[in-house]
Amino acid sequence: MYHLKVSHTFFRFLSMIAGGVLLWLPLVASAESSSQADHTAMTHQTPGWAEQLKGQTVVEDAMAGRPERAAMVERQHERIMLQMGQDAQTQQASGGNYNTMSMMHQYGAGGQDLLLVSDPRTEPVAMQGGRCPSGAPVRKYDISAINVEISINQWLDFYPGYMYVLTENIDKVREEEAKNKAGREKEGHDPGAVANGLQGQWIQPLVIRGNQGDCVKVTLQNKLEGGEDVSLHIHGSSMVVNATGKAATTTNPDSIVAQGKSQDFEWYIHPTTQEGGRQFHSYSNDRELTVMGLFGTFVVEPKGSDYLDPLGTGDPTPMKSGWQAIIKNGTGPDFREFVIIYHEVGDEAFRPVNKKGDFLPQRDPLTDSYRPGGRALNYRSEPFGINNMHVQHEYFGFEDESMGYSSYSFGDAPTTIPRSYMGDPAKYRLVHGGSEVFHSHHPHGGAIRWPRSPRAIDDMNLWYTATNGPVKYPVIRAKTDRVDVEVIGPSEALDLETECGSGLCQQLAGDFLFHCHVAHHYVSGMWGYWRVYNTLQVGDSRNDVMPDLRELPDRKGRMKAGVASDQLVGKTVDWFGKTFQIIEKGKTNWRSNPAVVTIKDWVEMQLPTQGKPGHKDDEKGQIISYDATVMDWTWQGNRAMSEKESTIDNPKYKSKTPGKRRPILFEPTTGKVAWPHLTPHFGKRVMFSPNHNGAPWLEMIHQDEDGSRSLDPAKPGENGRWSMCPENAGRKYYNVHFIKLPIKIAKGQGKEPPVIDKNGLIYVLHEEEAAIRANDDLKYPLVVRANIYDCVDWTLTSEWDDDDYTNFQSSKINTHFHFFQFDNQSSDGVITGMSYEQSVRPFTMLEKKNKKGLPLPMNTALTAAAKKGSSSITVKNAAQYHVNTEVLVGADNVKGNEIARIKEIKGNTIALTRPLRNDHPANDIVTVEFVRQRFWVDSDVGTVFWHDHAFGATTWPHGGFGTIIAEPVGSTYHDPRTGKEIRSGPVADIRTVEPVGYGVNGSFRELMVQVHDTVPHTVNIVTSGNPP
Repeated sequence: MYHLKVSHTFFRFLSMIAGGVLLWLPLVASAESSSQADHTAMTHQTPGWAEQLKGQTVVEDAMAGRPERAAMVERQHERIMLQMGQDAQTQQASGGNYNTMSMMHQYGAGGQDLLLVSDPRTEPVAMQGGRCPSGAPVRKYDISAINVEISINQWLDFYPGYMYVLTENIDKVREEEAKNKAGREKEGHDPGAVANGLQGQWIQPLVIRGNQGDCVKVTLQNKLEGGEDVSLHIHGSSMVVNATGKAATTTNPDSIVAQGKSQDFEWYIHPTTQEGGRQFHSYSNDRELTVMGLFGTFVVEPKGSDYLDPLGTGDPTPMKSGWQAIIKNGTGPDFREFVIIYHEVGDEAFRPVNKKGDFLPQRDPLTDSYRPGGRALNYRSEPFGINNMHVQHEYFGFEDESMGYSSYSFGDAPTTIPRSYMGDPAKYRLVHGGSEVFHSHHPHGGAIRWPRSPRAIDDMNLWYTATNGPVKYPVIRAKTDRVDVEVIGPSEALDLETECGSGLCQQLAGDFLFHCHVAHHYVSGMWGYWRVYNTLQVGDSRNDVMPDLRELPDRKGRMKAGVASDQLVGKTVDWFGKTFQIIEKGKTNWRSNPAVVTIKDWVEMQLPTQGKPGHKDDEKGQIISYDATVMDWTWQGNRAMSEKESTIDNPKYKSKTPGKRRPILFEPTTGKVAWPHLTPHFGKRVMFSPNHNGAPWLEMIHQDEDGSRSLDPAKPGENGRWSMCPENAGRKYYNVHFIKLPIKIAKGQGKEPPVIDKNGLIYVLHEEEAAIRANDDLKYPLVVRANIYDCVDWTLTSEWDDDDYTNFQSSKINTHFHFFQFDNQSSDGVITGMSYEQSVRPFTMLEKKNKKGLPLPMNTALTAAAKKGSSSITVKNAAQYHVNTEVLVGADNVKGNEIARIKEIKGNTIALTRPLRNDHPANDIVTVEFVRQRFWVDSDVGTVFWHDHAFGATTWPHGGFGTIIAEPVGSTYHDPRTGKEIRSGPVADIRTVEPVGYGVNGSFRELMVQVHDTVPHTVNIVTSGNPP
């Protein structure tokens, strides 16, 4: 008997078109309601600001070839406002203004936007507070509300805002503010006081804490300029005014603090209060103050906890505020806490300004994202285009959006970078500090996931289970689903206890991206990443530019400082029971116990192949070559030395030794390279992983039977307990192409022609590509499957050539997967932080007539046929390649594509390290533009969404996404009509005897429904009221 199982992949991304004209709207609410509002006077609301914005919009529209657009939009807005006014007058007598609230809010501005303003006389909130009992531990906070210039990144884009701050720290805020102002006055790229990762800085949203059972006493001082009243409302609290004992809600006028005044409050946190974050903000002038920064977070911690500063050396010191903290847990293991606050900068019409005082564009001209710099985390925003990519183009003549997250290409981000050591338990407090739009928090890393039902964590308590090593077999399923995306709206707070803690269940050092999953939001700056180290970050042993990082108190002594490779000689290193002896000279013997490995072999298997990108000696030449196959590192005796430090001027990374090499560090007890081992090289494409390995940090050992380095990925379990895929794992192989083709969205109806997306973009299995191109009914997003406990190997290439319309002569794509375990350094799909290149250029381009955009990919073609067993190939252009690098031979040859390693290059003849396994005709394509990814399906995560993450806003609407479904152990997949096994497709019979859900066993029929929006066309009948 078959069950019916319907899976859904649903994703939405926002595409908004703003008119760009600030309108002073007619009053549509009644005079009585108008008198209730006390609005904030801000410099950005002056007529001068509005006129400058309007003028700049006219100029931008003219530059874009749309000189009449601003006037048209303004006329349309005027018609809408007139209609709204008429509707309000008509409906007020019967139903009031409720029915037009949504439209009024969308077009409200200045003193006319009353809908989100609280009225103390009619506030619907009522609660009874309670004074603290005698004997409760007391925790005091003296907080001031102040005006402040908030710089959102190291390019010193900024806006005039507000913030809550501990009164004792106001002088420190003013020092940072002054340094930022001074930086804006300087020529060149001075970052002011803005540091990478928001580490140890004072201009940040206020985060304070209290324990279950504490008595929290707050003094609020109003030090704002301009006469605004303020309050401090903690969501979910029962705070009272200290003097009267009455509830501190906006129904109580004593909770409102006038300029220059102060008020005292207290809150008894009951011992049973739920642990976690709570947003606080002002209910006086709430919308204006909130969107400009006056918000914060109060975190309720476990009873008896202490809060310690994670930054510095020696024993941790107490801390009173900050978005990241060490929580010395009073009721369990110590953990790291990270408070990530999503928010907008101003309302949807507001624009920050750059260091010269010019408004940031409403739409980024390089990425087409909406409101660059207007989407932020903890007061920081790092938009891809207007700064990083713009300067990259000025320096080198191209811009590379696929590297937008890359610290190698652009330096560590100024946004939040949570930092921890591998194995540290960690908790995320997720908060929406803004008041405008919803966001969807999504962390990368596969195993960064949590139960959908909040308290189900009690039945699946995995957040600290990997403190002593990898977890390859976590709980398969529970009574709730696992999720890795969380939608969060204004003022909401969520607590995420991710599986296995720092380094995830894989126990991996790396950089783990998180961002809003609305494509335009992350491209506009709403992203950061979690950096997990495998070595102690103190003093000269640090691997990046950020401050010293302390260990957790109950894990002190576990982390060791990194050492140079020559200090590994003579040591026996241990990978959770798999040991290796490292020797200086002799011959490597992988079969002995322990394995004996020379220092040269040990290091070279962990790093990209040595070589000069583009065969160039100079830094700019290497960057312009766009060669990602080699890294210009070298040996100094037995000491591995990095490539030369960057000399390119930019505000995010300034090397202490520009143009010099530094020792590459390794963890002394495991011998693994210390993360991160790369440093920024502004504008440069990061290299592919060693041997295009999908798990370069977890599975660096992949040997053939003769002990030579294999061309294939590691065998499951080959790297011991630390293997990405454990011993006896099932296997799945997928060779995937990304193609462009016309897709029929709707068939013709009568005289109406069919609706066709001429720029359709989909992933296909290579062996199915020809059939899909020939059959319109097969042109849909790819659906594949893997069983629980399968090891999935995924090879990706692209046929999406450069063009002017869809990719701006800069085609690149990748595949990012959710849920599964993988090695982020090369299988996440996204080039996050110091991760390796994971996106590809098209292998089909053998020439490029248009010199704009990215350089020509390193492709060539065979000039003569090569037979199976041949040890060499002859190509049109061999000079571009490097010895000891990998090439894909026969990239478009369905029956004969294979990966080969270059042994020697003579003229246009390439000698290979291993004979060819297949026949290759003349003109077969040879390329370096491929990536290999590896995934471990460790649990029943069901429907797994994957997608392009290089040009998401462009590719998703045209089909650039897919699904892989985790099926029961040992399942087979069959065509429902023929019964034959299938490799892909949205409908399949899943034959199994295993559980398929909680309490359900047996085979079932599966329908995969992939719902998506913003497709280019949705109907085949186009009318004046229904444009395409």
